Amino acid sequence: MRPDAPAPIRIAVTGGRGRLAALLAEHLSRTEPKDSGPGTNTGPAASPGDGRDEPRAPSRAQQGAGNGACASHAVTLYSRGGGDGFHDLARLEPELANHHALLHLAWSTLPATSERDRGAEARHDLPALEKLLAGIAALAEQSRPHFVFFSTGGAVYGNAPGRPSREDDPCRPIGRYGRGKRAAEEIIERFAAQHGLPCAILRISNPYGYPVPRSRVQGIIPHAIRCAVEGQTLTLWGDGHARKDFLHYTDFLAAVEAVVARRLTGTFNLGAGESHTVREVIALVEKHTGKKITLAFQPAPAWDVEDSRLDNRRLAAAADWRPLVSLDEGIRRSVAQHAAP
Repeated sequence: MRPDAPAPIRIAVTGGRGRLAALLAEHLSRTEPKDSGPGTNTGPAASPGDGRDEPRAPSRAQQGAGNGACASHAVTLYSRGGGDGFHDLARLEPELANHHALLHLAWSTLPATSERDRGAEARHDLPALEKLLAGIAALAEQSRPHFVFFSTGGAVYGNAPGRPSREDDPCRPIGRYGRGKRAAEEIIERFAAQHGLPCAILRISNPYGYPVPRSRVQGIIPHAIRCAVEGQTLTLWGDGHARKDFLHYTDFLAAVEAVVARRLTGTFNLGAGESHTVREVIALVEKHTGKKITLAFQPAPAWDVEDSRLDNRRLAAAADWRPLVSLDEGIRRSVAQHAAP
């Protein structure tokens, strides 16, 4: 381990089959960041389930390291039903005291699926969350794991108020997914206030830089790259002027590592701190692929946030973190990864 790396701890990660859980497990279990060579995996590859069906991404070494040193933590991946090397999520509650930190990514919907499966969060995610928090509250204070919840930036705030949204701004979600995540945040805030639980809420923007399946509706960057390379038409929601915050996944990993290492509590925006229009994204994809993308247009869904901007200064100050990968560089890396055999 590098001398400036934090001491190793035991970390539980829920939503184990999902793309971000797989990335976090790989990152947090590495002995130290490197610029070449294979990554260290601590669990099976991501596969369909837990509402996050993207496959495991390339190793962090293949895509370039984030900022900060990483200790070799002991990471346990939990997933509904277990199997295939995953621990059963139902077994987590009696094992809570065995972990120093719990990264809670398990969630049954995405923004699009939440609109189709109405009430899914209230039936599945919110009761499971409350049960986990009650289990932590029942532990002696010194045995309680640091609870980190992965919320959403754009969906929880709704459209930005003419400037980047700050953590103390009112939340006005316009879709069911955002309302479900906000309801989860309120449960966490209540348990933290009533029981003194060490909880952090991360309002994440739009991580990118890893493969996503063709079937996934959202994810403009990988779909734009695929359409450019394969000569397919890219269908946009709206006219392409929607504005989003895009965060390269290596910066996401470094931020979460810092949150865990410092045992931060409270609510934090986790984003690049700058937003770009869909048209700007397309122009960068065309630049790095050298190919023109044919566009088609359809009306944007009513639940899609058109103007998403996040102020990341609170997290930057608390975690001594800042994003390192510009959108231009991140798309260049993504195009190179898409072309790799």
